[in-house]
Amino acid sequence: MSRKSLITLVMSLMILVLFAGCIRPASKVPFPTPSTGEKINTPLPVDQQILNATATALAIMEKFDQPTPTPKPQETTPPVQEGTEDVQTTQETAEATALPTQALTPTALPPTPVLTRPGQYTVHDGEHAYCLARRFDVDPADLLNLNGLTSNSYLSEGDVLSIPTSGSFPGTRALNPHPDTYTVSAGETIYSIACYYGDVAPESIIVVNGLVEPYALSGGQVLQIP
Repeated sequence: MSRKSLITLVMSLMILVLFAGCIRPASKVPFPTPSTGEKINTPLPVDQQILNATATALAIMEKFDQPTPTPKPQETTPPVQEGTEDVQTTQETAEATALPTQALTPTALPPTPVLTRPGQYTVHDGEHAYCLARRFDVDPADLLNLNGLTSNSYLSEGDVLSIPTSGSFPGTRALNPHPDTYTVSAGETIYSIACYYGDVAPESIIVVNGLVEPYALSGGQVLQIP
């Protein structure tokens, strides 16, 4: 082959190659081919997922074969409202310390001696003619006349008087109401206190208060008056 023919053939081949490249359709972007070790996660159907979950639950139940323990509910204390705690505490304390209620009865006084009208009487400190007339229920005028006394006569401790056997005191014998409690002042005696009440006998005050001779009293002492 001549040199010219060889050049012509080469040129023809080059033109043919260029023409073929122009009419070749555009190639698509190739997708990567997964390697052998990679897995493609394809979602399972819904029915298959339900069956798989049921099988797993049955397997767990068969393995442990024990019911799940139910926690015991804890007892709770209701909240105490503000301001009622002290009232409740006070009420509980009062109920715990309350004693059975009993009817209160007044303390019974010892029996007092019966007052009688004597024929004669020895005067004690703090007594006078009108006091004795009230005590023995006699007329003061009769008492004075019987003993030769006047309304201004002064009686001394140890004087002996005759007591009238008849007559009565004109008016109310009691000067102050009783039973009563009496607080003793300095210098007072059971006889002067008896005169304060009028118709109370000193012997009754002695018995009720458990006094013993010489029946000395002190200031501030409290006596029960029958």
